Amino acid sequence: MYKLFSAHIKKEFKFLKNSKLLIAVSGGVDSMVLINLFKKLKYDVAIAHCNFKLRNQESDLDEVFVRKYAFENSIPFYFKDFVTKIPKQSSQMAARTLRYKWFYEVLKKEKLDYILTAHHLDDSLETFILNLSRASGIEGLTGIKTFKDSIARPLLIFSKNQILNYAKNNNVNWREDSTNTKNDYQRNLIRNKVIPNLKKIHPNFLEQSRKTMKFLTQSNNLINDYINIIKKKYFVKHNDQIVISKNFLKENHNIVFELFKEYGFKNSNQIIELCYAISGKLIKSTNYILLSNRSNLILKKNNLNIKELYEVGVDGLKSPINIKVLKGKFKTINNNKSIYLCENDVEFPLFLRKWKKGDVIFPTGMEGKKMIAKYFKDQKMSFFDKQNQWLLCNNDEVMWIVGQRADRRYFKFENASIKIEVL
Repeated sequence: MYKLFSAHIKKEFKFLKNSKLLIAVSGGVDSMVLINLFKKLKYDVAIAHCNFKLRNQESDLDEVFVRKYAFENSIPFYFKDFVTKIPKQSSQMAARTLRYKWFYEVLKKEKLDYILTAHHLDDSLETFILNLSRASGIEGLTGIKTFKDSIARPLLIFSKNQILNYAKNNNVNWREDSTNTKNDYQRNLIRNKVIPNLKKIHPNFLEQSRKTMKFLTQSNNLINDYINIIKKKYFVKHNDQIVISKNFLKENHNIVFELFKEYGFKNSNQIIELCYAISGKLIKSTNYILLSNRSNLILKKNNLNIKELYEVGVDGLKSPINIKVLKGKFKTINNNKSIYLCENDVEFPLFLRKWKKGDVIFPTGMEGKKMIAKYFKDQKMSFFDKQNQWLLCNNDEVMWIVGQRADRRYFKFENASIKIEVL
């Protein structure tokens, strides 16, 4: 296995040479074999170990075992204890989320290059079967990726049996995870019950599944190339938005899932229904919003979690938008890029924020007052336009819908002593 692994690394993982590698080591046989192989190849490695405290003393003993190995072999050792509680996630998913987040933090802090994990062919088959039951599409049936987002998995060509045999023949010590024999999780059930029976039916099932996943990967690559060509033509970028014709999606509903999966939308029926919906209706994924707007759908990153309130002092503001504050005597010029004020009418700092329910303005050029929401509607502003619109306020009173309309209570048509402009 060592010779095969060495050749595999030289051919498929050339970029690892002369790199600083962070190897995830749990203490189990897979990761202990992985660190052993890279140590034999004399690569520059460090060890990352997570203790999730899920198996009480057993988890602590795993940490002691890995720490001792790192010390005896003069390998840099990084570890962290975790509390595996994340809302709406199982303990397994929470552990995965926390683990990879920490790996990236170590990578950045210690100026390392790549993260290596010990996933192998049997793990990839388990993932294939899990995704088969989840209707995940062809990409989910390609198994575990060899390399993605700075994470390399060089053991994917090897079976669990090959790894075990290597460990036994080369005196590699490891610790057994007692939970691996329990069928409390879907993956364990597939590992301990489903796959052994499939191997009984077909002795070469594992190798044949590897070939199948390879063929599916090739097919998926072709599909992705085609989808990218389609997107270049029909996903029209406009600033930070992507505009897609509803008619195009109605006529090509069979590829809707592939078009939107990278944005986290997994229900193609919802997207088609949105094509027939009135303007203003929207659906959300974890990070994106898809909005019905007349004859198009508009796709945009969800920025609702950005900071909502900024102080504008006498020196102006650089971010999130560039605002310049000038003092003096000004001849008023009525344009959307600036507002003219009297110093006695305002109190610095002023505030820049997004609109909220109940906001009103006394618009220049109009009589009476108007709800900001009604103003947006009259201007036919889309959901995203509203989301992006800033208001300049004196305390909590709206003085200016920035770049659009000033409040006549503040705007000075003559004798202005302050000019505020957006650059």
